Amino acid sequence: MISSARRTRPTMIVTTLIIAAMIMVATLLAVPTETARAQPGKATAPLPGYRLAWSDEFEGSTLETDDWYYRESEKAICSNSPDNVSVSDGSLKIALKREARNGMDYTCGGVISKLGFGYGYYETRAELWGEQGFHSALWTTGLSDAMPDTPDYKGPNNRVNEIDGFEIDSHAPTRIQHHSHWFTPSHVGNQGGIYEGPDSSDGYHTYGFEWLPNEIRFYVDGVLARTQPYAGPHGLQSIWLTTLGYTAPVDESDLPGVTSWEYFRYFAPTDDGNGSTPDSVYVDNGDSGYAETGGWATTDEAFGFQDRQTRRAADPSATAAWTPKLRAAGTYEVSVWNPSFLKTGHTAARYTIEHAGGRTEAVVNQVTAGQRWVSLGAYAFTPDAGQGVKVAGDPSGQGTLRADAVRFTPTVVVDDAGPGYTETGSWAGSATLTGWRGTATRYASASSATARWTPELAQGGRYAVYAWTPGHPENTTGARFTVNHAGGRAVVESDGVTDRWTSLGTYEFGAGTAGWVELGKDTGVTGLLRADAVKFVPVPAGDVRPPTRVHGTVASTPSTGDAAVTWTWREGVGPKPAGYHVYLDGQRVTWQPIRRESFRLHGFRPGQRHQLTVTAVDSAGRESAPATEAYVRTPADTVAPAAPTGLTGEAANESAILYWTQNTEVDLLGYHVYADGRRVTDEPVGHPADPDFTRLGFKIDNLANGTDHQLEVRAVDLSGHESAAATVSVRPLPMTIIGVTDEGYTEQGTWTASSVAGWLRSKTRTSNVATATAEWRPTLEAGTYEVYAWVPRVAGNSTPAARFTVTHADGTTALEFDQTAGSGGWERLGRFDFAAGTDGFVSIANAAGRSYLRTNTVKFIPVT
Repeated sequence: MISSARRTRPTMIVTTLIIAAMIMVATLLAVPTETARAQPGKATAPLPGYRLAWSDEFEGSTLETDDWYYRESEKAICSNSPDNVSVSDGSLKIALKREARNGMDYTCGGVISKLGFGYGYYETRAELWGEQGFHSALWTTGLSDAMPDTPDYKGPNNRVNEIDGFEIDSHAPTRIQHHSHWFTPSHVGNQGGIYEGPDSSDGYHTYGFEWLPNEIRFYVDGVLARTQPYAGPHGLQSIWLTTLGYTAPVDESDLPGVTSWEYFRYFAPTDDGNGSTPDSVYVDNGDSGYAETGGWATTDEAFGFQDRQTRRAADPSATAAWTPKLRAAGTYEVSVWNPSFLKTGHTAARYTIEHAGGRTEAVVNQVTAGQRWVSLGAYAFTPDAGQGVKVAGDPSGQGTLRADAVRFTPTVVVDDAGPGYTETGSWAGSATLTGWRGTATRYASASSATARWTPELAQGGRYAVYAWTPGHPENTTGARFTVNHAGGRAVVESDGVTDRWTSLGTYEFGAGTAGWVELGKDTGVTGLLRADAVKFVPVPAGDVRPPTRVHGTVASTPSTGDAAVTWTWREGVGPKPAGYHVYLDGQRVTWQPIRRESFRLHGFRPGQRHQLTVTAVDSAGRESAPATEAYVRTPADTVAPAAPTGLTGEAANESAILYWTQNTEVDLLGYHVYADGRRVTDEPVGHPADPDFTRLGFKIDNLANGTDHQLEVRAVDLSGHESAAATVSVRPLPMTIIGVTDEGYTEQGTWTASSVAGWLRSKTRTSNVATATAEWRPTLEAGTYEVYAWVPRVAGNSTPAARFTVTHADGTTALEFDQTAGSGGWERLGRFDFAAGTDGFVSIANAAGRSYLRTNTVKFIPVT
C-alpha cells in the first residue's frame, strides 16, 4: 500500500489475485450451508485456503435423492435411465447396458446435484471403463426447465457456466480432456486441451478442479494438469457425474459395463478478508451517489454484485463515479466489483480514488481480473467532502468499460512500508515479489527474526484480523502469527495460504496501540519468512435476528414468456446484519450476502407455486433463522411464442434441411416441424440447451425428389402453446454427399476425431500435422456439378488457411478459407465439369502449415 501522507498522486496497477473470492451472483441456484451433508472430519482440503463444505461419500445402498436428480433423456447413442444408477460397496455406480429404449440401442445414466456450487475446489475419485463406447465426465452446469435431463426441476433457468472437470472416452483412457463453456450472453466455447495422464480404467484416480474468478486449474491425482484462463461468468451450478454411450461401435463383449465413483466433495473458500461487514457502505449503479458522464447503457450480459443490472460505456470518454454517504471519518478499504468475465472488457480501467490525503489512481484489467471484488487499497475519508471513486477507460487500454458497485469497509491496515510496522533481526526487501498493493515485500531467514504490525485503533471492540503472505517456493512451512489482544495472546500457525488475505481470527482490542500481530518461527525451522500487511476489520458482537415482513410479487411478460419474482423484506430487531441470503423453495439462491432489502429473479415457469424466505447474515457468515415464509404463484401462460424467423431450406437427396434463427422467449421448449401438413417431430426439437441446433440444420427425410414440398417450423413453449408457422418451399434433388464417416472420404497423415459439430451435428475430423491431407472422392456420372464444402470453424486454434482443391475434367481449382473466424457452414467451391467415375475429387490441405485443419462434408449437386 502507498501511503497518501507521503504521496498524493500515486498510480498502482491492480494485479490479478489468484483467489477463490466468496462471490454472489443474482440469478443462481442454492449453495451448501455449513451443515449441509458436510463431513469435516472425514476429508481435509487438498489445497490451502479451502474447507469441506459438502460431500457425498456414497455410503449405504441407495442414492440420496434429496440431494441428487437422476439424469434422464436421450444423449449421444444412449437413453439415460435411473435404473442404471446404484450405490453399493462405498461407491456410486453408473452402468452402460445393451438394451433398446426410447429409440436408442443402449441405456446409460448419471446424477445431477440439486444444490448449486460456485467458486471453490471440486473433487471426485473414480474408476472408469476401459473398453470402447463410454464417455464419462465430472462437470458443472446449471438447470433449466427446458432441459430434458431433469424433468422434475421446475425452477428458473440458471444455466450459466459449464466446467468440464474431466471428460474421458473409454477407447482412449489416458486422454483426459479439460474444457469450459458459458451460456451468457450467448454460448461461448473456452477451448481447453488434453492431458495425457494415468489409465483411468486401471483403478481409482482422483480428479479435481479449482474454480477461481480469473481461471480454472485442473488436477489429476494431485498433479496440476492444466490452467485454463477465463473462468467465465460466476453462477452457482449443479455438479454432474455422468457416463454415456458415446463412441460407436460400442465394445459389447463385457456389457453391462460400470464406472465407479467413490465420492464427490466440494471445498468452499475459507475467509479471505474480502467479505462485507455491517458497517460496509455500498454505492451500486442506480443508487443515490452514483453518477455518469457520456453515454452508458444498462446490460445483463455481465453479473453485478446484487443483480445482473450492470452498466456498459457507449463511448470512450464516458466516466462513472461513486460518492458514498459515510457515517464517520476514518480509514476505509475501497473495493470495486468487477462485473466483466468477457474478453471484450476494458484492459485498462483507471479508477481514481479521491480521499482525505489526496488522489490515488489504480488500473484494473477488467478482462483478466475475474468476476469479483477488487481491492483498490485503504484510504482516509471525510464524510460529506465529495470524496469517492471515479472510473474511466485509460487510452493505453482497449475494450468496453463496465461499471457496477463500489464498497467502502472500515479497515485499519498496517503495511510493511507504513507506520506501525517494525522488525527485529535481519530482514531484506523484495521489489520483484510484490504484496497486497503491488508494492515491495520483506523477507528473513533467521529464526530470531520477527516482524510486528501495531495498529492505532480509534475505538476498542471486536476486530477480525487478516494477514497477507506473499507466495514463494522458498517460504517456510512453519510460520506462526502471535496476536496480542485485550484477552491475552493467541498463536496462529500459518495455514499455507499465500497471495490473498488469510484469517487469523476475531479478537477484542482496546483503543490505541496496545494490540499487535507478530510473525516469527521457532528455532531450527527452515525456509523464509515473508511479511507484507495485516488488516484489522471492526465487526460488531451479537447474533443477528431474522428479517421481517417477507413479501413476494410476480411480474410476467407474456410476449417473452418471462415471469419474474421479487422478494422484499425489512431488517429485523437486533444487531445490524452484514447482508441477507435469499431462499427459493428451501434452496439458497445467493452466494455472497446481498445488501438491499429486495431481490429479483427471472425465468420462472408459468403456473407454479413457490416458497420464499430470507435470512440475515453476520460478518462471519453465520445466518439467522429464516424469516416467516411468503408464497407466490406465477400466472398461467396464455400467449404463444412468436413464429420463428430466418427460416431457409436446403435441398438434399430425397430430403430437405431447414435452418432458422433461435427464438428468444424465456419459456421456449423447442420446435415442431411439419412437411406438407404432416408433423414430423414426435417431441419438440431444438431446446435452448442446444444453442447450435437451428444453425446446424434439421433434416426431413422421405421426401420425393423433383417435387416442391411445403415445410413449416413452429415454436413451442413450456405450456405447450405453438406459434404461427414459418414456412419455406424446398424441392429435393439427387446429389452425392460425402461425410467423414462415409465411403469415399480418406485421410493421409495423422488425424483425430473432434468435438466440433459439423453439418447436421455430424462428426468432424482434425489434424495439427502440417502435411496432413484428406479427400472426398465421389462416384459420379459425367456432367456439370455445383460443389460445396461444409467448413468447420473454431476460433483460437484452427488454421487460417484451409486450402480446398477441386480436381475436375478441366484441371484443378483451389480456394482457401479461414477456419478461425465465424461459424461453420457451407462454402461454395464452384461449378465444374466431371468425367464419369472416380477421377474427380476434392482434397484439403493446411496452406498455413500451422494450427488445426478441420474436415466435415462435401456435396456434389448435378446441374440440370
